[in-house]
Amino acid sequence: MTIKRQLILVTNDAGLAAHWQQAFGQRNARIASGLADLSKRKRDQPATLWVDDSIAPHPNWRSAEWQELLTLEHVRVIAASSNPRDESAMEALDAGCAGYCHAYADVATLKQVLQVVNSGNVWIGKSLMQRLVQSATKAAPKVSDSSFEWAQELTQREKEVALLAANGASNSAIATDCNISERTVKAHLSSVFVKLTITDRLQLALRVHGIA
Repeated sequence: MTIKRQLILVTNDAGLAAHWQQAFGQRNARIASGLADLSKRKRDQPATLWVDDSIAPHPNWRSAEWQELLTLEHVRVIAASSNPRDESAMEALDAGCAGYCHAYADVATLKQVLQVVNSGNVWIGKSLMQRLVQSATKAAPKVSDSSFEWAQELTQREKEVALLAANGASNSAIATDCNISERTVKAHLSSVFVKLTITDRLQLALRVHGIA
């Protein structure tokens, strides 16, 4: 059963609020100017909060006030920045945020972020994902031919694509290496994620290299 969540846009920037409302629809979202405004709203209602990290004062995700929100099981918090940095993303995600993205991302991306977070997963963005995959790859032992238990349900092509992706290769690089289209690469990866019950490349890298 899908939980109906209230969508709250936390910003005091009128232009940013308008951009977010364009993505989600004015009727589907409410505006809050900051943490003080949020404290006036009911805390027992399932909600997804989009938080502009440039609001004053700048969100201290580790503060008691934000932690009170971040630890609520029925509340999902997405940090949005007009100047996104991987370090800031790590701080927000480590503190309990369910997503971190560019505040002015295009409408399609914003909708995708919301869908991913509302489904119970975490959105971390392409740049940070690549960085984490590369870190996991460097820290992991080399995959041997005898350690392919994870690939038992995969076709040979899916296994090939999964190995390349788990080692940090982009979709375009995989397409070139396998002599297939990027669209086919995406289709193979989608199938791999379903078969391995994972949701992203980081989880794939950890599974392939035997870390998780």
